[in-house]
Amino acid sequence: MNFKKILTYLSVISCTVHTTYSQTENGVAALDIPVRNSLTFNRFLIQPTFSFVREQNKYITGTNKRELLDIEDAPQTYILNFSGRFKENIGAGIALFQQNNGILTTFGGVVNVAYNVQFEQESNLTFGMNVGVYQSGINADLVVDNFNDPVLNTIPSNLLLTINPGINYGTGFLDFGLSLNNSVSYNFNSSEMISENPKQGVQGHLMYTGYTGGFGFFRESRLTALGRAEILQDNTIFSGVAMLTVPKGIWTQIGYNTLYGASGGLGINITSQIAIEYNYEKPFGGFSDLGASHEITLAYRFKNDNYYDYSRDDEVAGIVNFEAKPKRKIKKKKTTIAKTDKVVPPTPEIKRPVVIKEDTKIASEEKNTQEDDKEQARIDAEEQTRIAAETQSRLEAEERSRIADQENARLAAEEQTRIAAETQSRLEAEER
Repeated sequence: MNFKKILTYLSVISCTVHTTYSQTENGVAALDIPVRNSLTFNRFLIQPTFSFVREQNKYITGTNKRELLDIEDAPQTYILNFSGRFKENIGAGIALFQQNNGILTTFGGVVNVAYNVQFEQESNLTFGMNVGVYQSGINADLVVDNFNDPVLNTIPSNLLLTINPGINYGTGFLDFGLSLNNSVSYNFNSSEMISENPKQGVQGHLMYTGYTGGFGFFRESRLTALGRAEILQDNTIFSGVAMLTVPKGIWTQIGYNTLYGASGGLGINITSQIAIEYNYEKPFGGFSDLGASHEITLAYRFKNDNYYDYSRDDEVAGIVNFEAKPKRKIKKKKTTIAKTDKVVPPTPEIKRPVVIKEDTKIASEEKNTQEDDKEQARIDAEEQTRIAAETQSRLEAEERSRIADQENARLAAEEQTRIAAETQSRLEAEER
């Protein structure tokens, strides 16, 4: 890149300071990671509490975003992120990122933590914070010129710290809150706070999360809508994104931003744990000639064995299922034959002469009577055992039926409560 192109590029950057890369006069870049279109991944970079709010899972994601592709050396952002719900009241995340903006490079990380306080079953107050540490400056390896330019040597490389706190209050279907973007910015090189930060401002949001009824492909689909207003020093940006997630493992979203233009995206669960998402963004107005933006994310979802409150445990399905169904084991009955150590030959029958006496006849009759009594007692005992077993089986069946009836009644009551809540929310939205 020669010196003339460098000056031209820096001029473009200064004209599009809010769309690409915010920079102060002394070369200090403001933290501005351009993830604004996805409601599935990298959410805590949008609002610090979103690592917890309406979340059930943990993810590892890799994201690449290319912006304004019609200009030379268009801005690119790389993000590696691990975040999600870790406990009943804790969400957290960590992200590494690199932004290449022509000859300017920013590299660093963001650590997130979110803590929730539950007042009632559908009343949650969540506090969150993002702490970012990053280095910004000119990448000398990208500068190619015929002579040594002293102007470039005067632009220092800076190590900075920024803090973004946030708060969110959630009800059954609604969430609303505030965050202070770049509320604290500290330059380690100059050992002073940054007073003029073009990306310092207040962001407010309102989010709706609900579910559709019906049958078929769209049954129990989740609808999420997020509206935001970001008030900066010399500009106010309004944006909105709506997403529909189908239980079969597909989601789609559309959005509009008053500064960055319109966006649309599509996501697919390849398996129940591996997903891919693509977002397209097209600027309007004076920035339409700079080209569109493309964002692609590859994610791995960890299996979750816990069910957390303040978020519905949606069934996660994939287009491809590699999980083999367990094979049914058929047990074969084994026939055992009792064996003795010695083989006893049959005793030959010896016919003896029968001598009938009166005493022998009486003894024989008493013996037969005793054997009959024993046999009858055995039969009675077996009958009592059978009756007791049948009674126990009947009682267990009645208990299972009673438990099933109670569970069905509870599910029906929860469904009525959910329908009533959705109706109330819809009526309140129509009144507003």
